Amino acid sequence: SHSFQPAESIALLVAFLKSGMPKDQIIKFLSVFSMMGPIGVAIGMAVNEFAAPIIDSIMLATVAGTFVYVGATEVIPEEWEDQEHKWPKFLALMSGIVSIFAITQYTMTLEGHSF
Repeated sequence: SHSFQPAESIALLVAFLKSGMPKDQIIKFLSVFSMMGPIGVAIGMAVNEFAAPIIDSIMLATVAGTFVYVGATEVIPEEWEDQEHKWPKFLALMSGIVSIFAITQYTMTLEGHSF
């Protein structure tokens, strides 16, 4: 999500300016927002280094679940609103699902688990 931050920051700035919020308050909010990325990375590295593996697993599952949720509720429906190119979009979605499944099966065979 880090590559989107400059665009998000500009979008937030425009929204704040339109709302008529005082400039010092806007600066405060945007400073906090831009610190979130590095703070998240630091927390992730600390958890990876010092916490029990279950904590790492729980965080990974939460992030992955959030990613899937946003994809399923925001991105995919938005893409399907427009009826144009619906079959190529459907095939791309299906090939993505199949390839993730195949990668998962392959890595499980490397680790000695079988499905």
